[in-house]
Amino acid sequence: MPDKLTTSSHRITIRTLLLRDIGGLFLIALGAVLAVTLYFGNQGGLAVVRENANATISSIKQTLTAHIRPALKAAEFVGQYAMPDGAPMSPAAEDMAKIALYMQPHIRGLVFIWNDGPIEWIASDGRRGARAIAPGSIEERAVRDARMIGESYLAAAVYSEGAGLTLISARSPIFDEDGSYIGVAAAAISPLDISVFLRDADIAGGAVFVLDQKDRLLAHPILTDPSMKTLMSKKKPLLTATELGDPVLAALLDPDRRESGTLDKTTGTEYWTVTVGGTDYVALTQRVSVTRGNSYTVGMYVDQSASSYNDMVRYLTYGAIAGLIVMGLAMLRLRQLAERIRLPVTELASASNAIAKLDLETVPMIRGNPVREFNDAADAFNAMIAGLAQFRVYVPRSLVMEIMRERGSQGVRSVEREVTVLFSDIVGFTGISQKHPPDEVVDMLNAHFTLMNNAIEAEGGNIDKYTGDSVMAFWGAPAERPDHAAAGMRAARRIASLIREDNQRRADQGMEQIHIRIGIATGTAIVGNIGAPDRINYTIVGDTVNVANRLEQLGKQIAPEADICALVAAETARSAGNPENISNVGLFELRGRTGAVQVFRLNLEADPA
Repeated sequence: MPDKLTTSSHRITIRTLLLRDIGGLFLIALGAVLAVTLYFGNQGGLAVVRENANATISSIKQTLTAHIRPALKAAEFVGQYAMPDGAPMSPAAEDMAKIALYMQPHIRGLVFIWNDGPIEWIASDGRRGARAIAPGSIEERAVRDARMIGESYLAAAVYSEGAGLTLISARSPIFDEDGSYIGVAAAAISPLDISVFLRDADIAGGAVFVLDQKDRLLAHPILTDPSMKTLMSKKKPLLTATELGDPVLAALLDPDRRESGTLDKTTGTEYWTVTVGGTDYVALTQRVSVTRGNSYTVGMYVDQSASSYNDMVRYLTYGAIAGLIVMGLAMLRLRQLAERIRLPVTELASASNAIAKLDLETVPMIRGNPVREFNDAADAFNAMIAGLAQFRVYVPRSLVMEIMRERGSQGVRSVEREVTVLFSDIVGFTGISQKHPPDEVVDMLNAHFTLMNNAIEAEGGNIDKYTGDSVMAFWGAPAERPDHAAAGMRAARRIASLIREDNQRRADQGMEQIHIRIGIATGTAIVGNIGAPDRINYTIVGDTVNVANRLEQLGKQIAPEADICALVAAETARSAGNPENISNVGLFELRGRTGAVQVFRLNLEADPA
């Protein structure tokens, strides 16, 4: 009796389902959420504006840029004017330098270092001086570095004992009209000026900072304290957060104490969180590269319990709660609708995955569905599975999977390949078949072939065909594998173990035991699609196949009374690395071939049952 839910009167189209139920429901939910969000978002937006960290960081970046780039320009412009005429500078060049210092008061001085030795400098207070380059000095390294870099750059911070503070020099290499290197011009700026700006920033419960590549403080409000100068020296031009006395920043810079992540991939803004003294802090940072030579980290941290931060969280919480209530009501109905769509899609996906693996035995029947399109798809899918199941028993699953991995949907062409071929045959099968009814013979063959199939596929082999009571299998195609010979010999041992285990069961049940012969050969063969256009087999042909078959038949002569006789050609033994557990049984002429073949026998008595 058909299911009432699958009758045509109860089926609806996917379009109707989506537009009427899901679409309408989400429009109602979205409208309610938007209305609530607009109200509470307006309140929260005021707090977000007050605490807009990106604006603060942008302001810091602008300040940093406003200090560094003019210094680079001044060094390049004045140096290009003053230095080509050599030392000492002309009065006109000196006046230009003074004008530059006047126009950019944050530049503490300009230094001109000629390649041939002289140094001249002019300070912002009008003082000037000149001297020769001392061997091993900072100036000598500056001349060498500027020539190598070849463009304006920012040098590392150094402590100037004369100025009594840490300076950063913006350097520009100077060349004459012919492109010859003259020397380097430098403009000295003090990070203290940036710290003064940061000190004036109003950050409730926090601070702003600038770090160099070694996480030393280039700028920080505390650096404006005159006592900080006493902590600096030539060996320590910049201080760490710990040396500065900022435990919060020190904790934020400790990777083992902080949690971090990316807040905005576009701007590269990262967030750090840490707890210090029972108080939670959050920092927002960005990496800034003003020019070649140095990159800095600019950022700010705040106490998360600051009032404006709590306001923002509170407003967002109100909005989230209201939205969750609305969405919760919508989800009560949406869950039912989602299940009606999800279940058939999931069933189809699961069944399709099983088909892709040719695992047709585990493919479930797709149930009927009240949605017309899903129901039609289920009927078509079930019919397809029924058809494929009929072909499944005629096509080796492992072989098809290898062909799909090797060539995809394009199939394979016939090629010459080195392979290992195995033939097996049941001893005295004709007599056995005459003594038993046909159905018992079929059951015995099916059980025997199951054991053979399991052993061969366990070693990555492919069964080419069953012929009467014989099995033909091969290794090394479609996928090439260097151990095909060893795999074939391992399969023979696995077959012996399974056959003996099954014979023990048959003996316990008073049934006749099965004895088999195995022949294994290695060599080149033609492998690929062979047959008529409408009836093609993936198989192998060639002398190697014949040798394996003749070796299996030779077992009647070598060990006629053995329960399992496995003979291998010398080529197989060599390709497998000449294992120790084989015995040389001599040279033999094989029927249908010219020339003798060196034959080995696998020692199967030592293998565990």
